[in-house]
Amino acid sequence: MNDDLAAHLARRARALDLDALNVEEAEPQTLRDFAREVLAELAALGLIRGQEEAGCWAGPRPTGH
Repeated sequence: MNDDLAAHLARRARALDLDALNVEEAEPQTLRDFAREVLAELAALGLIRGQEEAGCWAGPRPTGH
């Protein structure tokens, strides 16, 4: 996994007050929000199905639009 992506997801987890020790007590909506973000990033990398739009982690953006 891209180190930048891992750091980004860790920041999001901390912002949502999620960690590996409290996941059982977390609100379902919080878990859905985090899962949605993780899945969107994985789809942007082409690792799973999803909307195929370039995201921050997908690579350099083309120039000269």
